[in-house]
Amino acid sequence: MKIGVTGTPGTGKSTVSKHLEGKKVDLRDYLEEKSLGGLNEKGEIEVDIEELRQNPPEEPEDEDLIIEGHMAHFLDLDYCIVLRTRPDVLEERLDERDYSDEKVQENVEAEKLDVVLSQAAGNQEKIFEIDTTDKTVEETVERIREALKSKEERVGVVDWTQYI
Repeated sequence: MKIGVTGTPGTGKSTVSKHLEGKKVDLRDYLEEKSLGGLNEKGEIEVDIEELRQNPPEEPEDEDLIIEGHMAHFLDLDYCIVLRTRPDVLEERLDERDYSDEKVQENVEAEKLDVVLSQAAGNQEKIFEIDTTDKTVEETVERIREALKSKEERVGVVDWTQYI
């Protein structure tokens, strides 16, 4: 099964993905390895989504493929996990990473407005949305494992409108 773990930067994609069973693909590393993106003037990778969709990571025959990255939801997936984090907590996390003020605000606004979830909903059939704000990594991973096992779908359960 091809599983995408996506969300706004800072929601826990990398951390959570490390604990899921299957072959892991960090989408950023994959894009660099396959020369599917280039850096813009801000130092961010720009990607031709259609080119990425035409050149996806290969799924192994004997295990799940876990594709982690904030653009994973643009790929053809069997299951899409969208991680969410309360905007004030996300802002703290991104500040700790030394993101520029502009980049922090851009990502916090994207989280408030459900940008990744909306994009995923336009591209995926099976989505599981989970709020990671007050969960430990272990709790988040266990809940995702349960959802994968039962093929649970859950969309629209996180609401940040009070932060807008």
